[in-house]
Amino acid sequence: MGCLSDDFFISFIGIKKVKTKRGSFERFFEPFLIWEKCFQKHENMSLFSEMTLLQIYVKNGKPGSKGGAFLSELNINANENIYVLMHLPKLDFPSKNSKWFRALALNGNCIEFSNNNATGLFKFIENHLSFYAGKEKNNLTNLILDKCEGNFTSAYNEIVSLKLLYNSNKGEIDLTSLVSAIDNNSKHNPFILPDIIKTHDKEKILRFLRELKEDNVPLPLLIWIIANDSRKKLNIKSEKILLSLHEIDKHLKGIIPGDAWTEFERAIINY
Repeated sequence: MGCLSDDFFISFIGIKKVKTKRGSFERFFEPFLIWEKCFQKHENMSLFSEMTLLQIYVKNGKPGSKGGAFLSELNINANENIYVLMHLPKLDFPSKNSKWFRALALNGNCIEFSNNNATGLFKFIENHLSFYAGKEKNNLTNLILDKCEGNFTSAYNEIVSLKLLYNSNKGEIDLTSLVSAIDNNSKHNPFILPDIIKTHDKEKILRFLRELKEDNVPLPLLIWIIANDSRKKLNIKSEKILLSLHEIDKHLKGIIPGDAWTEFERAIINY
């Protein structure tokens, strides 16, 4: 399967669709794309997994000569236990007319997704607001649609934060309060936390976390943001933070003693 989109959420949905197949998946990831390893992995499926999912991310849409050769010669249907999921940005006409892409489209399924799809985004938002039973649901949908400017990932993030707010109030919250949340009731955008972490400035990171806490940003939302960002990286460091977040969630739910915010700050500072 080939997934063509500049929107991360669409790639995320592609992964979920593949994983609905029965069987355990062996995950293969490298911090840098090495086409020789792709060849080896495709030709030598693990004996210990029912299925192997080979995910290939080509962020610039240009696989190069080795990658082009690999994709041109790739026989996707040779082994039904191997799934190859290609993540590509929106491609220009020459790229779509290349030998490797034509081979990919011929042998597999290619899904091209455009952000210029207001009707599709409206339905997407409406469906994901199923938790909200208020009469003003249509107004809420339009408000999110206007703010997200065609970006599905942004819309999904907005809905996740609203759902957490809605559930924390046990559904007893009016439209005005939800609108206030959409209009950035918080002075600081929690979704830029991964970018703040990338600065490696511990004082700045800690200060931002304290500001989010003062703004009453729900900790479950921050955990989701970092977990979502970490899953995209697929490396040892991200695996470590995911384990830490799992433990913090236990603190949050009272399963194990300890202050969840303190543990979250410690984990993020050391990320």
